[in-house]
Amino acid sequence: MNAEQITAMREQALAQMASLLATSGPTITVNDEEIPWAPLLAALERTVDWCDRKLAEYMPYEVRSVGET
Repeated sequence: MNAEQITAMREQALAQMASLLATSGPTITVNDEEIPWAPLLAALERTVDWCDRKLAEYMPYEVRSVGET
C-alpha cells in the first residue's frame, strides 16, 4: 500500500466520521435495523490513527549528529 492509497483511506474514514457525527441521534439505521454508531466511530478513529502512523513512515526525517576529531 502506498502513501496515496493510505491518504485516500484516511480521507474516506474522516468523511464517514463526519457523516456519523452529523446524525441527530446516537444510532443509525442499517438494513432497517437501528444500531449505535459509537462502536463504528471508534473503529473509524482507529483507522485514522493507523493511517497517520503509516503516513509518518513515508515522511523524510533528519538525524543530526556531531562528530569530534
